[in-house]
Amino acid sequence: MALIHPTSIIHDGAVIGNDVSIGAYSIIGPNVILADHVIVHPHVVIAGYTSIGKDSNIYSFASIGYQPQDLKYKNDITYLIIGERCIIRENVTIHSGTINGNSTTRIGNDCFFMVSSHVAHDCIIGNNVVLINQATLAGHTEIGDYAIIGGLSALHQHVRIGKHAFVAGMTGVEQDLIPFGIAKGVLRRCQLSGLNLIGLKRRGFSKETISLLRACYKTIFNGHNSEIIDRTTMVLNEYPNIVEVQDLASFILDKPERNLCLPSDKNIIK
Repeated sequence: MALIHPTSIIHDGAVIGNDVSIGAYSIIGPNVILADHVIVHPHVVIAGYTSIGKDSNIYSFASIGYQPQDLKYKNDITYLIIGERCIIRENVTIHSGTINGNSTTRIGNDCFFMVSSHVAHDCIIGNNVVLINQATLAGHTEIGDYAIIGGLSALHQHVRIGKHAFVAGMTGVEQDLIPFGIAKGVLRRCQLSGLNLIGLKRRGFSKETISLLRACYKTIFNGHNSEIIDRTTMVLNEYPNIVEVQDLASFILDKPERNLCLPSDKNIIK
C-alpha cells in the first residue's frame, strides 16, 4: 500500500507501485512510473515519460524528467529511465532525451547523485556511478560502471568516461577518459594523471590485475600520441582473454576518432 501525503499531487495516469512513499507537496506527472518501494520526499517534481526503478530514494527539491535544455526540442515525446536503488539527493536535475539522442536518457542501478548534480539529455549512465555535489553532465555523455565524477566538475557533451574511472573535483573534461583512469584539471583542462589505484584496490581487484593494467597503461601512453591506436591494438592482441585489458583497449579502439584525455610526461608510469 502506498503512503501518499494528502498535499501531494498524483496526476491521473501515473503508475504507483507497492509501498511507495510520496511526501508533502510533491508532484507526480501523468506519464510517470514509480516501481515498488520508491521513496519520494517532500517538494519533489517528477514529470515527463519517466520510470524509476524499485527501492530508489528521491530527496526534496529534485526535478526529474522535464524536457531537455535543447533549442531543437519541439515538444517531442522522449524518455527518462532510472534504474533500481538509485539515491537522488536535494536539488538534483535529470532531463529526458531528445529525438537526436535515441529519445532516451538512461541511468543504471545503484547510482548516487549528490546535492545539485545535473544529468542532461541523452546521457547514458551505467551502474554504481557516483556524481558528487554539483557535478554536471552535458548532453549525450556516457559514464561507465563504478565511475565517480568529482564535485564541481563539468563534462563536455558527448564525452565518454570509462568504467572505474575517477574525475577529480573542479575538473573540466573535454576528452574521453579511459577505464580505470584518473582525470585532474590543470589550468581548467583535464589531464590523465594515472590509474585509479585506490578505487581498484577498494573494489577488490587483485594485485596481478592492477600490475597488468599499469603495464598496459605504460605501453599505450609511452610514445607519440599518433601511435596510441597501434600500441593499444598490440596490447589487446597480447592479452586477448583478460577482461580488464579488453575493457581498456576496446574503449579506445571502438571509437578511434574520439580524442582521449592524455597524460603529461610526468604522469607516464616508469
